[in-house]
Amino acid sequence: MKGDAIVAEREIKDFDVHRDIKILVITVTPWASRGEANTWASLLEGYDGARIANLCLRDGALDERAPRCFCISESAVIKSIFKRKRKTGKLLTSELASEKNEVSAYSAPKKKRRYFLLLMRELFWWLGKWKTDELNEFLDGFAPDVVLHSMDGYIYKNRVAEYVLDRTGARAVGYVWDDTFTYKQSGSIGYKIYRFFQRKSLKRISARLKSLFAITPATKEEADEFFGLSTEVLSKPLNREPVADGYAEVKKPIKILYTGNLSIGRDRTLAAVSSALRELDPEGEKMVLDVYTASVLSEKYLSENRHSSCRIHPPISASEVIRLQTEADVLLFVEDLSRKNATARLSFSTKITDYFSAGKCILAVGNGDLAPMRYFADTESAITVVEKENIRDALASLTDADVLRKYAGGAALCGRENHSAEKIKACFDSAVEGAYRCAE
Repeated sequence: MKGDAIVAEREIKDFDVHRDIKILVITVTPWASRGEANTWASLLEGYDGARIANLCLRDGALDERAPRCFCISESAVIKSIFKRKRKTGKLLTSELASEKNEVSAYSAPKKKRRYFLLLMRELFWWLGKWKTDELNEFLDGFAPDVVLHSMDGYIYKNRVAEYVLDRTGARAVGYVWDDTFTYKQSGSIGYKIYRFFQRKSLKRISARLKSLFAITPATKEEADEFFGLSTEVLSKPLNREPVADGYAEVKKPIKILYTGNLSIGRDRTLAAVSSALRELDPEGEKMVLDVYTASVLSEKYLSENRHSSCRIHPPISASEVIRLQTEADVLLFVEDLSRKNATARLSFSTKITDYFSAGKCILAVGNGDLAPMRYFADTESAITVVEKENIRDALASLTDADVLRKYAGGAALCGRENHSAEKIKACFDSAVEGAYRCAE
């Protein structure tokens, strides 16, 4: 008995959460520098990459540094309803990524959600064949100890997660980073019907969780009440220690940068910024906005919003984004200005901590009731604009070096105090190890 205790003690001392736990991350899109995998990748930095795997539910391209990835193709699942022998899952590599990238079908800015189509998608996943020998072989071969699962609004994703937990016996850690569980985003009948089934699905998977994170304090407050769990607030960590730009010399034109998608009304806000820039500086001599986005924009939108002081480009890699952020004078953050659109009411974009890391002045434009806009205002970490008619004056203020220094300092301070990589990763590591050690 004494010998067993010594062995157990040695095992505890030698245990390393970064090395000794096998982790499966379930995502909708494949592991890439943009999207939900971006947050998981930042939290898993330092973990043994050979002991991390990704299960994704759409075709697409992988980053070069992506872990082993098994893809259940959504288009193949739909086709399997009619051709039951169709193969729906495969190991995905950069070379094997589908030429017809399913991600592009979902990248266009959404003007209005069609809940009938979302319910149809859930029906397709219900009828389609995805519980396959190929999936089982992947799960059995990798044999994860812990599953990381974001509490998204995709009911089929929650069903896949339940199947994975049943098949592998792994324990789950969840993450709520958006409002996917209240009735507060919309008053439409379609929304309420779809949300009813979403809530039931999320309640069911939440009963399987050993730990649950929330992206903001506001998200935690509402998630605790709905799920009946005590969540921990956890944001994406800083990618580097922020040092505020001193703006010793501000050259013209001032370089403003936006990188990210333009969905859920962000395209409308960007158009308002573009219009204000055209009025303020039609030749782009004082300031220039560069936009890098994967969102599919119409030719009409591009013709109206591309001009000398607003340039719109294709998306770039994560490393390029960081490089451009260090070179920019101002980082732009946008959400829909309309108070009728509450889609992002509890969200906290991954780009916010990236912006804090850069130590630059942040200009945030959006509905003041949304969580990220409230956070910027409460922490004085950005110039916040909540009314369309005030955009022009906010842009004009960027020519004042004192304004740039003030808000760059606020952003860096907020980052250091609230988003320290060391503190966030310690909290995450503790939850992962706790789930691993938790007996069923």
